[in-house]
Amino acid sequence: MKTRNIIAQALLLSVFAVTGCSGFLDEKNLASQSAEDFYATKDGYESLMSGAYNTLKSVYNSTNYYSLAQLGTDLSTHNNGNTTNQLNQYTPDYLSDNGTVFNQWKTLYEALKNVNAVIGRADAVITKEQDPRDGMDKDLVAQHVAEAKFLRALYLFEIVRNWGQAPLILDEPTSASTEGTLDSGDAFYTQILADLNDVIASSLPWKQPAANYGRVSKAAAKHLRALVYLTRAYQSYGQSTDFSNALADAEDVIKNSGHKLLDDFAMVHRQANEENDEIIFPVNFSAGSGWNNNIWSEFYLFVYREGWNDIGFSGLYRNDWATVMPTKYAYLLFDWKKDHRAEVTFMSPFNGDPATSIEGEDTGKNWLESTKGIQVPVGEPVIYFPLPVEADYKQYTAAEKEASASNGLFYYNYPKGSLAEKSYKDAGTDDYYITGYQSMNSSSRAWLPVWKFKDHNTIYQSSGTVGQGMRDIYLFRLAETYLIAAEAAVGAKDNGKALTYINAVRSRAAHGAQESGLELYSGTVTVDDVLDERALELFGEAPRWNDLTRTGKLAERVLEYNWDVNNITGGLIKTQLSSSTNAKYSLRPIPKAWLASLTNGDELGNNPGWE
Repeated sequence: MKTRNIIAQALLLSVFAVTGCSGFLDEKNLASQSAEDFYATKDGYESLMSGAYNTLKSVYNSTNYYSLAQLGTDLSTHNNGNTTNQLNQYTPDYLSDNGTVFNQWKTLYEALKNVNAVIGRADAVITKEQDPRDGMDKDLVAQHVAEAKFLRALYLFEIVRNWGQAPLILDEPTSASTEGTLDSGDAFYTQILADLNDVIASSLPWKQPAANYGRVSKAAAKHLRALVYLTRAYQSYGQSTDFSNALADAEDVIKNSGHKLLDDFAMVHRQANEENDEIIFPVNFSAGSGWNNNIWSEFYLFVYREGWNDIGFSGLYRNDWATVMPTKYAYLLFDWKKDHRAEVTFMSPFNGDPATSIEGEDTGKNWLESTKGIQVPVGEPVIYFPLPVEADYKQYTAAEKEASASNGLFYYNYPKGSLAEKSYKDAGTDDYYITGYQSMNSSSRAWLPVWKFKDHNTIYQSSGTVGQGMRDIYLFRLAETYLIAAEAAVGAKDNGKALTYINAVRSRAAHGAQESGLELYSGTVTVDDVLDERALELFGEAPRWNDLTRTGKLAERVLEYNWDVNNITGGLIKTQLSSSTNAKYSLRPIPKAWLASLTNGDELGNNPGWE
């Protein structure tokens, strides 16, 4: 047997370490062969392709990704009001040695290595012409290359829109490198578009059939290319046709892909209806174990098992992580009675009815029940979140809350005020934003949790990890394509199309609402209108930080809407956050650990403002 080099062996191990999906992600380990010989076989190359798909989980199914995507925005803040958070509040201790930033950088480059291997090893694959019995059809090899080029374009896009400049690596590494480069954003976009052009020109179908749900399609490539054009359009090196190209691609997906908006927003997120016509590209999950399970259900659940005598870790609510919580602005943006997305997105009576709830259970109701029966009988409410959608909705007075708490029932009032009153600037008086309010937990807040990611397959695990999370992560769905089209139309100064596409999404949101009359957009659509609608439609799904940095709205909207950013004491670098160019915080720092590993790290420098 040939000796395998360390890089090839590590790659082989990485492919087989990420099993757990069914169908096209099933793998067969034939590691008794050399890496070169194995990957040249039909089974080996399929395994390599499967491993490339599984890298989606390492990139997107992580606390690192979610923290970077959501914290420090207008919609999300952190759960502990007694401390500051570097990513949320852009504090002076947010430096280039930030571990979350480095971990995501490392994960993306590890994923890039695997997809480059699929592309680079394609020419060596034994075809049916060479071996009629065990060879792979050359058209299938070409399809796998197209799939891998899509994944490479996706990862390169994640790198460039977060860091702006980075090593542009297009080959599978065969040895460790001690020197690095920082290639320009312009070069990244050129490569990304070249890869996506190849995918769109390939034999992949517009829309994958049910048997291949989760595989790359031309619709996914066009959706991504629309977002790439849209993002580059705001850059100094963007081209004059970027907005119009983004609009054309998005319209092509809307009109010709076979994907369609579902009539009911709830059905998009109903776990029993995951594989629906609106989903363009998901991260596909099935039964598994360990890190391979979907952990998104944890991120918006506060630390419910600490601070209340009658509630403990439970299979009803599973594990919590409290990574992010909605800002007051995020809550006030929803019209609970006219916009059906509110009661679908959050814990609510809608999610407390198994017939309508997202996961088909009753645990999504707007109260957490007793699991211990110490003071409150098991099954009765311990923490109650009054909601504007309830017929008997009210704001409980301090005296009423104190009297109820003495009997073991704690009320957490919905945030007071309205957007018109700019009440989001006074979140400190609201129950959700007081750390340890009404509980014995002095280091966490309690707030109305986001529920649309909840998974009835997950189980409580005392280790803190989620077990058996099998819900897909929706990376691209058609509602976002409509909003990409609307934003591109704003940039292309086609207000008619901007109104058409943004109102198509908003009109659907009224379906199933308790009251009619959800106001549609009229007049001139602005980028802020699109950002608001993205917030309502894609809350927690789309990476909000990237939405704000793409549009140049990070400083403006964070300083306006994230109360925690404006109300910490000591050392907030507001001047840098609010600079007209957003020069520093609109890009992540190039990780210090990576630079330190290079012989020329000092020469490369860092992004503007970072050391």
